[in-house]
Amino acid sequence: MLNIRLYVVFLFLLSACSAAGPKFQDTPFALQQVPDDKGRIIFLRGFDVDFRSATLAVDGAVIGGLEQKGFIVTDVGPGDHAISASVRYVPLGEYAITMNVRAGETHYIKVSQRLERITYSLLGPLGTTLFFLDRKGEFKLETLAAAVARKELEELKLSKY
Repeated sequence: MLNIRLYVVFLFLLSACSAAGPKFQDTPFALQQVPDDKGRIIFLRGFDVDFRSATLAVDGAVIGGLEQKGFIVTDVGPGDHAISASVRYVPLGEYAITMNVRAGETHYIKVSQRLERITYSLLGPLGTTLFFLDRKGEFKLETLAAAVARKELEELKLSKY
């Protein structure tokens, strides 16, 4: 009986940590054109074991917290942009990439948990040391092809900002 209760609590916690907005196809972003003088970046995140929101920033300005099974959209001016993901208020580093954005283009960036962060706990005291020395943070960023991203976006919901 105790195992069933734990399972129910675990399922509740999982659902509480997922994005709760409308699905991508039910938002204006699904059909809306990118403004002529801007480029669009769509961040997406599936399910992983890190239940915290990924705090996303473009050029140092926070654009929002990306929850599991969620997406966030931002329009930026053309040019090179520094994009980062971290855990807000947790000084464990951040993962950062640079991206060149052109006006009228849409870029897709997948945010996911870094597997290295999970494996550290299996290494005992050495893992604890590696955990605190690793300054790349909890999440990684990777660009996706439009076709792959659009397929993943079908099941994702808008994250709160």
